[in-house]
Amino acid sequence: MTRLPRARAATTEAFLEQTGPELAALCTECGACFNACPMVDDVNLRGADPKIVTSGLRQLASGAAAPEETVAWVGACTKSGQCVDACPQKAAGLDAMLLVRIAKQRAINETRQLPAKQDPSYFPRIKTFARLQLSDEELEKWL
Repeated sequence: MTRLPRARAATTEAFLEQTGPELAALCTECGACFNACPMVDDVNLRGADPKIVTSGLRQLASGAAAPEETVAWVGACTKSGQCVDACPQKAAGLDAMLLVRIAKQRAINETRQLPAKQDPSYFPRIKTFARLQLSDEELEKWL
């Protein structure tokens, strides 16, 4: 049996509170991740100052409000991963995509600068998928 690695934190909220500031501290606000991102053009931010946008990224990851440009950028993230390779702090342990994802989640949860998506069909779809994949014993236990 494969053993899973220990969880980084007891809850998602604890993970965001701990890891967000840690990654933000590694960021130098150089803007390389912003410049490499394919979504910058999609949200009409090509003329924005990359240093201001990435400064806002650090703010969001730490749980503080950020400029509109930063919120629009993290909200549009498609997880392409191009930011990871572009980041000069990668060698120091900075996962730029994880930083953006944490910033996005904190923009939803803490600063409320991004609206939470509501999908009333989400859980019914999960149950349908579960019925296709799980055994009768597993269904009895989980549904």
